[in-house]
Amino acid sequence: MNLLERESLAQVLDVFKEDENQEIDLASLMVEIKDWEEINNPNTVKVIVDQNDFALYFSRSPIPFPRDKEAKARYFKHKGIYAFRKQALIDFTNLPMQFLEATEKIECIRYLEYGKRIKMVETTVEGVEIDTPEDLERAKKLWK
Repeated sequence: MNLLERESLAQVLDVFKEDENQEIDLASLMVEIKDWEEINNPNTVKVIVDQNDFALYFSRSPIPFPRDKEAKARYFKHKGIYAFRKQALIDFTNLPMQFLEATEKIECIRYLEYGKRIKMVETTVEGVEIDTPEDLERAKKLWK
């Protein structure tokens, strides 16, 4: 579960309005992360994108690997919000899981393994993701 605000969701939907040639199969959100603990946390799914913000890969490991911290790489957390074209969603159910998705346990990798394009939209809204019991407790505190 993910608690986000309206503007970020509208940005994801706008991807399809601007895609006149229907080349984008799905869209999702990402937010920059700077905290090294979170960058290294396997419960945080990271995404790396090309110059046009299309996903290149998703991982539970830090990507890119911080071999040279002076290179000033930016790290992005994948927000688990998706907008699909109808056919992309139908395709997902018919495409068997491959080894990268099975290894990382990140379902959107299936799309990449089959050559589908995922447009990532950067947001500044962190939101609250609830994936673990600790996340639920944190969300409860924020609601109060």
